[in-house]
Amino acid sequence: MEQLNGIQSSFLAIEQSVMPLVVSSVGIYRASDKTDFPVIRQAFLNGIARFPVFRRRLLSVPAGLDHPYWIEDPDFDVDCHLQQIALPKPGNWHQFYLQIARLQATPMHRDRPLWQAFVIDGLDSLSGIPKGSFAIIMRVHRAIADNGTLNEMMMRMHSLDATLPVAGGSSVCTREIRPGNGQLLTSALRNHASRWWSGGSIVRRSYARYSRQREAALDMPELPPLPATRFNCSPSTFRVVCHLPISLHDCEQMRGQVPGSTLADVVLTLIGGGLRNYLLRKGELPVQSLIASLPQRLSGELHKPSKKGAAGNVRVALHSDCERPLERLRRLQQENMAARARDPAADLALLNDSSELLLPALLKLGGSGYVRLGVRAPLAHNTYINGVYGSDHSLYFAGAEMLQSFALAPLLPGSALTHSISRWGGSLTLGINACREALPDPDGYLKSLQEAWQSMRDTLLPGDSTTSIEDDLVESA
Repeated sequence: MEQLNGIQSSFLAIEQSVMPLVVSSVGIYRASDKTDFPVIRQAFLNGIARFPVFRRRLLSVPAGLDHPYWIEDPDFDVDCHLQQIALPKPGNWHQFYLQIARLQATPMHRDRPLWQAFVIDGLDSLSGIPKGSFAIIMRVHRAIADNGTLNEMMMRMHSLDATLPVAGGSSVCTREIRPGNGQLLTSALRNHASRWWSGGSIVRRSYARYSRQREAALDMPELPPLPATRFNCSPSTFRVVCHLPISLHDCEQMRGQVPGSTLADVVLTLIGGGLRNYLLRKGELPVQSLIASLPQRLSGELHKPSKKGAAGNVRVALHSDCERPLERLRRLQQENMAARARDPAADLALLNDSSELLLPALLKLGGSGYVRLGVRAPLAHNTYINGVYGSDHSLYFAGAEMLQSFALAPLLPGSALTHSISRWGGSLTLGINACREALPDPDGYLKSLQEAWQSMRDTLLPGDSTTSIEDDLVESA
């Protein structure tokens, strides 16, 4: 039995039925002759045996007087979490995106371990994907893992060859003694006494952190005022999903045009250009640049597997007010270099320690109020961007070769658009999750991103580049 920390508990508190806080991993596989649903099920059983977090469910403290616990589910059944579905004919990209969007809008039952996996067949009309292929959508609650942690677990469930999973040795039945309500309340009393005893230390650390940030702010580029856009709304119950693969080779060449820039800088330049084109077409482009929140270690995550442990977020301008891609890349490189010199992980540690002082009942009350405030609450960013690193080698799951992979991040109040950058093999993939009311035409946003990518290629790539934009894009409908 393991108790959730303050941040994990806050994710449970802020979640609403219309806003499930779920991270997703999407993989598309070339099926082999021996790959069928029972084989895929066995591969999941073998992986679940290695990761106890997939077998744990929540145990709440009476009246919400302490943070909940993870406890081994005595009734765990993999068939309650793993399902097989099929797209209706003809099974094209539009239908595939619709199916993922429906899953993204579906909350999870908290009386079982907080994850789901869907095997999707019927992908015969996905352009660029061989007939007979299938997809696996893995959904995990944000209280369990972020996109980076989920990606790492999924990679470890794959193999480097087409070896089929072996049955046996995958027993997941583990019994834990469930504590009674009296024991839980006694532990809650003891835990809160210990936390409030350390409250003075949190106040001193907060003041020291504030002083250091004021000094560091003198060397940081000043962000423009955050403009309110169509993406700064409370998410509805409907989602739209799409993705855009881009050439890793081209990105490497582009970053060479600005010394010191990273792959993340190049992709942020693309996102800034795509948002500029989309809002310009809508007649809604603000004079100020749009602002993005992203992990401080995003640049490192696209070059090597992410390190263990949480990392804080930083805010950077996407320079959507800048028309020229080269100038946008230069500005982003300078801002990101300054942002990486900060220490947002210390802010995250303080936030976690502070949230642990609050009762889950108060966290839920505050989370509900935050959701109701929506756009009237102080805006933090226009879009959230994160990144994950896959593998530079071919990966197989249940004997099937992975062809494409991308991630999806959840939406938060006041921000109805997220981008997830996934590096796998020789490509980078941009996964987009948005509220349908904020982004009613995802194909139009994909077109805006494609135009921004073409502009970057024309400006930042040598004239003898051998790839074309048609090689990197997927059909959106």
